[in-house]
Amino acid sequence: MKISNPYKSITMETQKKNGLKVVAESLNNQFSETQLGVIKNTVAKGTNNTELAYFLYTAQSIGLNPLNKEIWCYKDHKENLIVFSGRDGFLKKAQQDKRWNGIVTSEVRENDLFEIDIPNGQISHKPNYKESRGKIIGAYCYIKPKDCDVATIEWVDVAPYDKGNYIWKTHKADMIKKVAETHALKKAFGISGIQSEYDFTIQNGKAKGVDNEKTELEQKRQQVIDALEQYQGTDKDEIQIKCRKAVQEKTESIEFYDEILKKIGNEKA
Repeated sequence: MKISNPYKSITMETQKKNGLKVVAESLNNQFSETQLGVIKNTVAKGTNNTELAYFLYTAQSIGLNPLNKEIWCYKDHKENLIVFSGRDGFLKKAQQDKRWNGIVTSEVRENDLFEIDIPNGQISHKPNYKESRGKIIGAYCYIKPKDCDVATIEWVDVAPYDKGNYIWKTHKADMIKKVAETHALKKAFGISGIQSEYDFTIQNGKAKGVDNEKTELEQKRQQVIDALEQYQGTDKDEIQIKCRKAVQEKTESIEFYDEILKKIGNEKA
């Protein structure tokens, strides 16, 4: 179904006057006003009606359904609207393409035999099942659409993406593979207009890129280091060992460091 440009009929005046009815009409009544209300209160929180229309226009053009939570949106700290999907959304879009030809993905652990040659589209990966494979260091995804001479290969390190929450602790292999897959699917099939949920974190209802999150974590770590230099408590050595262990095992988080700062009396450090 073809839908009109949401900016054509929605102005600030008509937004206030007619509310979601204007949005419904701008989208050729694809969604009822009740459905629009549900969307605005779930997967499009904080949007005005113009932003809601843009979000739904994007969803329709890509072919993902917000009512099934295949696509959603948040604003960043500058109030820019960012539209997101997860691995399943990118996969659904790619599988609708006539060039779809399958996907190969795996996590890589520190004791695996692994070589990757991205320019020549070659991967050699032999997991070490006889002994401990060790910690996960990253993941790769290989996609070669039909009639394409060059394969798309994406490699991602685990460190920037590991958010340290429950799902990453219990299903780290699955999560890092999803990151690699979304990057490869987006590139191989030219999927534009939406971002991977794994490249962002949501803090206080705002989207923040993982690079910014990593920088904030590094800053918080430095705050703890500086505070410990001045700390005279008898448990100083114990806390330092705990912090080093968190860095080595990649379990550190902003919340972890906030607790340390609170414990040593430097909440504002």
